[in-house]
Amino acid sequence: MRLLVLLAIVSASCAARVDPPRAIDLAQIQARPEPRAEFVNDYEGAMASIAAITEKELGLPKLQGTVHLLADRDAMYAVLSESGADAATAKGAADTMLAIGAHRAVYVNQASFARLNWNARLMLLSHEAAHVAQYELSGGKRSTSDQWLREGFADWVQAYVTEKMQIGTMTRDSIRSRNARFISQTGMREQLPPLAKLANFPEWVAVANSPATKLLYPYAFIATDFLISRHSMGEAVEYFRLFAKSDDRLANFRQAFGEEWSAFDAALRQHIAQLKP
Repeated sequence: MRLLVLLAIVSASCAARVDPPRAIDLAQIQARPEPRAEFVNDYEGAMASIAAITEKELGLPKLQGTVHLLADRDAMYAVLSESGADAATAKGAADTMLAIGAHRAVYVNQASFARLNWNARLMLLSHEAAHVAQYELSGGKRSTSDQWLREGFADWVQAYVTEKMQIGTMTRDSIRSRNARFISQTGMREQLPPLAKLANFPEWVAVANSPATKLLYPYAFIATDFLISRHSMGEAVEYFRLFAKSDDRLANFRQAFGEEWSAFDAALRQHIAQLKP
């Protein structure tokens, strides 16, 4: 399980209730957005609160679609298989991912979520809401946008929501520092896979099921945070929007950020080499 979620879990007692499988139509939610995480205790309130931040403050598309509360990993595996994932990728994702964001849909593994408190659930749901936004920006398709950037951007949005909703004592600065320290530890930096090996979903899942799994999300967050600080949040949003018209990932990167993907990759390697454990 990812580092940030573990930190959220230890901050409060875990939830014990397991909700039955059901579907929540986001358009029908009547709950009002809450300013702080301590006031959220159901999925409707969580999604309304997340949407208020991502839409009004980050300029992401309106959060639309359905939250599917699935029973367990087997139900998650079935959804992935039906969506076209090969057996190995579907199994790997169902084994490691507690929730998945798709086009106008969020799929939640209820058996796993039952062990999390609402702080952790909010963090995961905000991550998946960012994935839903990526699909919306690219015209409803998965596109060929880099998987490391898809995940890093989702974690960046998650960090923003975490700070705004005052989840524990975590801020974007503390999350950035924690991730930087983690990937720069002795022996860790050497295990970082090249970004070019994290370009698509099957590659991401393969690393997620390898000894380097703990590095994936901290690495993607640091890479994306470096990219946004080097350019802007607006340019990151534009990157995903460009895939509505073209699946040329390198050309879209160049057009959105004004530099070659290879130049950024080199700058990132230098940036990571300078991080202090």
